[in-house]
Amino acid sequence: MNAGLLRKCSVCYLMLPNLLFGLGWFRQPYSVLLTIGFVYLLYLELKKEDRTEKLTAKSLVFVFIFSIICVFFCGIGGFSKPSFDWLAHNTKFYDLFKNNWPIYFPEVDRYACYYYGYYLLPAFTSKIYGQLLPSVFVFWTFLGFFLGFAWVLLLVGQSRLMLLLFLFMRGVGQLIFSALKLLNLSQIHAPIFNPSIRSIFEQNAFTPNQVIPSLIGSGILLYDFIYRKKIDETFFVVILVFVWAVFPALSLLAVFGAVFIHKYVLNDGWRAIDRRTVIVSYLIPGLAFLPVFAYFLSSQTLAIQGFLWDFKPAKHILLSYATGLLIDFALFYIVIIYLNKLFRIFPKWFINTVFGLLFALSLYRMGIYNDLFFRGSIPLCIILFIGILRGFEAAIRSGQWPGQKHFYLASSSILFLIISLIYVKSDLLRENKIASQITGEEVQYRTFRYTDYPNIYQALRNGYKDPEGAKQYLGSPNSIYEKYLSRQHEGVEKSRVQRL
Repeated sequence: MNAGLLRKCSVCYLMLPNLLFGLGWFRQPYSVLLTIGFVYLLYLELKKEDRTEKLTAKSLVFVFIFSIICVFFCGIGGFSKPSFDWLAHNTKFYDLFKNNWPIYFPEVDRYACYYYGYYLLPAFTSKIYGQLLPSVFVFWTFLGFFLGFAWVLLLVGQSRLMLLLFLFMRGVGQLIFSALKLLNLSQIHAPIFNPSIRSIFEQNAFTPNQVIPSLIGSGILLYDFIYRKKIDETFFVVILVFVWAVFPALSLLAVFGAVFIHKYVLNDGWRAIDRRTVIVSYLIPGLAFLPVFAYFLSSQTLAIQGFLWDFKPAKHILLSYATGLLIDFALFYIVIIYLNKLFRIFPKWFINTVFGLLFALSLYRMGIYNDLFFRGSIPLCIILFIGILRGFEAAIRSGQWPGQKHFYLASSSILFLIISLIYVKSDLLRENKIASQITGEEVQYRTFRYTDYPNIYQALRNGYKDPEGAKQYLGSPNSIYEKYLSRQHEGVEKSRVQRL
C-alpha cells in the first residue's frame, strides 16, 4: 500500500462521520450544502497521486495483527477488562442508535453538544439493520487503529520495534506518584486531574474515540510536512477531526497554524500561495466547517476552568505539576534535541513549537478531569513520540548515537518507563476472555451493557453519579445552532408540548 492510497482511505474514514453529522444535525439547506462541499473535497482528494512512500506487505500484516491486539486490550466488547469510560462509550453508541438525530435530552429540554464522530457510522449501520450491532462498532474501531498505526509505522521507517515502543511510551509522572503513594509520602500525590503524559496504550483504554483521529490526523500532518511538502492540503484533514474530537483537533490546528505561519509569513511570503490553493484548500473547507463550528459554540460553558494557580491549594497543585510534567518535558526534550542534531528529524523550530504548545496546554485546566490537556495533548505527544522513535530508528540503522551523558540518562529513563508500564498492565493478560477460556474460570471483571441507560446524560447522572459531568454534554438554550441550524424532529416538539 502506497502513502497515497493510505491517505485516501484515511480521509474517507474521517469524512464518513462528518457526512452523517451534516445530514443528521443540520436543517435544510445547510445539510445539503455541507454534503456537496464534503463530496467535492473528497473528489479532489481521490484525484491526488502520491507514490513517494510505500508500506510493504509484511508491514501491513504486522499492522493488521497489531491493531487486532489493540482492539482486544482497549476494552471494547468486554474482550478484556474495560475502564469505567466504556460505560459512556457504550451508552453513546446505544443513544445514537435508539434516538433521533440530533440527540436531544427531553429531561432537561436541551440538545446535546458533543463530538460523536467515533460512534456515528456504527450507530447509523445499526439503525439501517434495525438492531444494535456491536460487531460493527468493534470493526470500526479496528479499522481506525489499522489506519492510524499504519501512518505511525510509515513515519518510523517501518520499524516494528519502534511501533511497539510507540504504544508504551509515557512520562515519568505517574510512576513518581505511584512510588510516593507506596512510601506514604502524602505531601505529594496525584490530584484528580493527575498531570502526566500517558501512553497511547493507556489512552486507548479510556478514549479510543480521541486516539484514533489523533493518530490519523497527526500522521497525515507529519507526512504532508516531511515528505510531500504540501502542508496546504492538511487543513481539510484537520477540519474533519473536529466532529471526532474537539481538543485534539484544536491542537492539530495550532500545529498546522505554526507551520503555515513559518512558511507563508516568515519565509516564502503571501505571494507563494496561489488563488486556487486559497479557494480549494482553505475557503471551501473553512465554509464547510462553519456550521460545525456554530454547533460546538452552543456548548454550555464549563463550570471548572482556569489556570492551575487559580485552584486551591495552589502550592500543592503546582508541586504536583512540577513532579508530573516538568520532569517529563525535560526528559523528552533532551532526547529529541540530541537525536535531532545527528539525524535532523524535524526542524528545531517545529520541535520547540510542539513543546511550547504542550507547555501552554498544561497550564490551563478545563473540566473536572482537565480534558483540555489530557485530550488536547494526544496529537502533540504522538508527534513527539514519532520524532524520538524516528531518531532511535535512524541511530540503530546507522550505528551512530549521541555521545552526551544527558542523552543516555534520559533515554534510559524513557526505556525504564516503557518496561514498567508493560509490567503494570500485565494484569490484562489474565483479565480477558481468552485467559478465562484457557483456565476454565468465569470472567471476574465488570463489563458494561449498551442498554443500561437511555442516553449519555442519564448515564453520567446515575451511572457515574456525576451531575457536573453530565452538564458538559448540554448545549446552551437559544443558541445560534438551536435557533437557526438544528434539524427538527418530532421527539423535540412532543417533549416540549408535554412539558407545557
